[in-house]
Amino acid sequence: MTTRTTSRTVTFRRPFVLTDFTQLAPAGDYIIDTEEHFVAKTWRRVSTLLRLDDFGVAEHRSVDPDELREALIRDGAHDARGGISGLSRAAAAC
Repeated sequence: MTTRTTSRTVTFRRPFVLTDFTQLAPAGDYIIDTEEHFVAKTWRRVSTLLRLDDFGVAEHRSVDPDELREALIRDGAHDARGGISGLSRAAAAC
C-alpha cells in the first residue's frame, strides 16, 4: 500500500478550541499533516493531525478535518498560500 503525507501551514488570528482540546490554543501558525493511502486507484485520507507546540514540546493531535475547516472559516484565517482551507485538495475531496 502506498502512503503519502502532506503538510500545510495555517494561521489562526484568534485563540481557538476543537473537540477534545482541554484549553484554548493560542493564535498563531500551525502545521496540519494529512496522511493518505492509495486504495482502489484513489487517495483516501487516513488521518489529519494538528501540530501543537507546548513550551518546546511538540504534540500531534488528531483533528476532524471538517471541524478544522469550520474553525478556520470562523476565524477568518488563511493558509500560507492565501486559501481558507487548512487541508490539501486531495484530502478535502475524501
